[in-house]
Amino acid sequence: MYIRDSSNSILRWDFFGGNLLGVIRKLDYLKELGIGGIYLNPIFKARSNHKYDTGDFLVIDEMFGDEEIFRQLIKEADERGIRIVLDGVFNHVGADSRYFNAFGSYPELGGAESKDSKYYPWFNFFNYPTDYESWWGVKDLPNVNENEPSYRNFIVGEGGVIDKWTSMGIGGWRLDVADEMTDDFIRDIRKTMDTVSTNHVLIGEVWEDASNKIAYGKRRRYLLGDEIHATMNYPFKDGVISFINGTSRARDLYTRFMSLKENYPAEAFYSALNNLGTHDTRRIFTEIPDFDKLSIAVGMLFTFPGVPCVYYGDEAGMKGEADPYNRGPYPWGREKTQITAVYSEMISLRKSSDAFSRGDFIPFYQENIFGYLRLYGDECYLVAVNRDPEECRLVIDDVIGLEFIPEEMRKCLEHEYQLSRTSFSCFNISRN
Repeated sequence: MYIRDSSNSILRWDFFGGNLLGVIRKLDYLKELGIGGIYLNPIFKARSNHKYDTGDFLVIDEMFGDEEIFRQLIKEADERGIRIVLDGVFNHVGADSRYFNAFGSYPELGGAESKDSKYYPWFNFFNYPTDYESWWGVKDLPNVNENEPSYRNFIVGEGGVIDKWTSMGIGGWRLDVADEMTDDFIRDIRKTMDTVSTNHVLIGEVWEDASNKIAYGKRRRYLLGDEIHATMNYPFKDGVISFINGTSRARDLYTRFMSLKENYPAEAFYSALNNLGTHDTRRIFTEIPDFDKLSIAVGMLFTFPGVPCVYYGDEAGMKGEADPYNRGPYPWGREKTQITAVYSEMISLRKSSDAFSRGDFIPFYQENIFGYLRLYGDECYLVAVNRDPEECRLVIDDVIGLEFIPEEMRKCLEHEYQLSRTSFSCFNISRN
């Protein structure tokens, strides 16, 4: 919850608790569910509950624990085959940070306290010290000058932020508001990560097709190989929700997914962080409150190319409107077990075959039916989605999208498939 004043500025935040030790205690639950990675929202010292107002990049917020506990989390997660990904918020900091220090909370002179501060060049002031560039006009989040050499070196230099935390053995970083970071800054982050290890991932928060994104009048270079490995796949989320809720056609979803497949380098397409909801969106059970339709969305999440990402609590049936109502505490002991079972089943399905993580992706549609083939070696799966409340038939000769598959592959498919009402179906196709 955000407590605001009459001008809608945030006065203070509500805190629900939860810390890194609690995450450690739930690692066995995550392992049993089939989770292979944990992407944490910001954990560095900050004043707010969301922690996107970084106060100190080099210190774990005391609400969450300390560096020793964080190292323990990395170690125990690794032992269970789970990697930790951190949220990197490098476009702005908090007004109440050691760098800006608008309220004098830190002993060192901040950029808002004196022009003699070493941090003063990090910020762009219009009328010193109260009028300055901030993220989307939010005065609590002063923007940093990413091209200032001292700031750049602090983030990507030897012993800097990226070096320190990556060297601990994390699995990678997610870059907040990547569109508002310069290409060369992102490249420098990637270079620093690569000097530590190549066994990691750099994910960018990009809400659109990242292959042809134009941000602030400049075409971005995200997917050319030297910046991010993957992006958050919001086009997937938006397309699935729109189709299942009946506001777009199967043909529209086919076009959207084919566009992603054709535009993205294969490495980026198969590394995209697919989601049905995040801390910035309404929860999926709020978007799709019908259990059968929700099950379709979950099935698609775990059979689509890319890396499926579950927003904590979605597997328990949590609901929530947009921020901050989508960020409530996990309902331990009050989970909707029917929904949890669907997630567990679909995770198991994904892990049962490399076809879902590595296989070719051939989408198709027939009227209101949407589907796709996943092919890998001798393995083949046909996924079909019927969003309508009536049973229907998928007739292979009538679908659009499979016209050019090899004849031997076509012979392996049945002439038609019966689909239950409002259903997700996954057929294992014998290729012998």
